[in-house]
Amino acid sequence: MLVGSVLCVVILASAVMSQMILALVEKDFRDGLTSRVAAFSNSLTFRGNDAIFHLQPTPIEGKLLEAPTNLLQEAFRKSQANLDIFVKQTPDGQRWASIKMGPGWLSWPIREHAPPPEVWWGLAGWMVLITAGVIGVALTVAHQTTNQLKLLQSMAMSVGKDGVLPVLKEEGSIEIKATAQALNMMGASLKKAMDSKIRLVAAAGHDLRTPMTRMRLRAEFLNEREREEWLHDLDEMDHIADSAIQLVREETVGKGTEHVRLDELVGDVCAELILIKMPVTIAELDPGNVKISPLALKRALRNLIINAATHGGGAIVSLESREGFAVVIIEDNGPGIPETFLASAFEPFFRVDPARRQSIPGAGLGLAIAKEIVERQGGRLQIENRQPHGLRQTLSIELDITNVSSVAA
Repeated sequence: MLVGSVLCVVILASAVMSQMILALVEKDFRDGLTSRVAAFSNSLTFRGNDAIFHLQPTPIEGKLLEAPTNLLQEAFRKSQANLDIFVKQTPDGQRWASIKMGPGWLSWPIREHAPPPEVWWGLAGWMVLITAGVIGVALTVAHQTTNQLKLLQSMAMSVGKDGVLPVLKEEGSIEIKATAQALNMMGASLKKAMDSKIRLVAAAGHDLRTPMTRMRLRAEFLNEREREEWLHDLDEMDHIADSAIQLVREETVGKGTEHVRLDELVGDVCAELILIKMPVTIAELDPGNVKISPLALKRALRNLIINAATHGGGAIVSLESREGFAVVIIEDNGPGIPETFLASAFEPFFRVDPARRQSIPGAGLGLAIAKEIVERQGGRLQIENRQPHGLRQTLSIELDITNVSSVAA
């Protein structure tokens, strides 16, 4: 298509240029014939059917043009005609060739050999047409191509948190259609793999309950000290299984659409934890509405606050409004996390010190579950160390400006 379009542009521009050149040639022929016949007729007299040719006694008056004179003299010498010839330009701007013929001079008008200005204008127009046409065709093709590529870009940008690719329309050029088909096949394979992983983890966590139940029954026949150790380990395994199942479930939950007073939700979570004697302090809570799934976000907040209260010696919770976002800040005064491990803090089963598994209960999935929930609710979760010590967990969710009036009320 591109080659055909360019050829059409070249042919069209060349046709226009050809018509212009033909018109100029025709005009030059008419003007030259007219001037020569007029000059020739002034040197003739007629007697009946006879014509008498009159020569001029001297060459025509005017400025001698040396270059054209030399060229004509050289041409006459080559043709074996030994004639004197001069090319002069008269005051009115016309060129005349005066040729010595016998006793007198024959003066004949000649035209300049340089193309007239119209030719140069025509050439410039031809080049402009060619350039504009080729650029127009190239931009059109590029625009069509980029429009088709934009769907690939939009597809990449619309990949959900679950990693599932949206289905593309298999249309457009052959290359784009083949690419869309390949991406759809890849998306289907990826979704199948994700579903298989989710089912595998959920099934493994569920199937662990049966042997753990049998182990609890057998532990009843052990002495008291061994029974307590066995039951403690089984409780921890049960907690890990529950957390793994919960993490898988969160990966299948989409963004909530319920309008929630975030300050009230944060206050409720803190109150529940204070009620069970956890070291939680409520700082200032700015009012703000968000559009989320309240149960999911409540679970995430509980995990984050418990993490600060358990590992940081106490949690200080506040809520601020910043540039259209509701920001929940959870701070503690614990040892924090070494900078080298900060990037891994949200990974499943992460622990700064594996030995803490024995002293502090937990599966190491609290932060991973919280991050999964927050991101699926359209928010962002960050952690950073405080100075001189402690950890700061920051949860940001866009405010729901459509319900500002209800917050004010």
